[in-house]
Amino acid sequence: MTLSNKMIESFKNKSEQSIWNYIIALQQLQNAIFQLEKDENDKEILQDLSTYALEIGKDLKKLLKLMENNLKE
Repeated sequence: MTLSNKMIESFKNKSEQSIWNYIIALQQLQNAIFQLEKDENDKEILQDLSTYALEIGKDLKKLLKLMENNLKE
């Protein structure tokens, strides 16, 4: 679920509240994945969950960087 550069660019035209809503939703999704990992023993499933959580983390980093740049302007 990695956001493309084009998608990140499109967020520049959205309201700050919309961006924060998306950030919060991604954080909640990542937290849910972490909860699933706690109860999982299957290594293959754990690897898939971890990969997904890392991808979400990359998207969060991109969006938070966008918000940081918006604050500087």
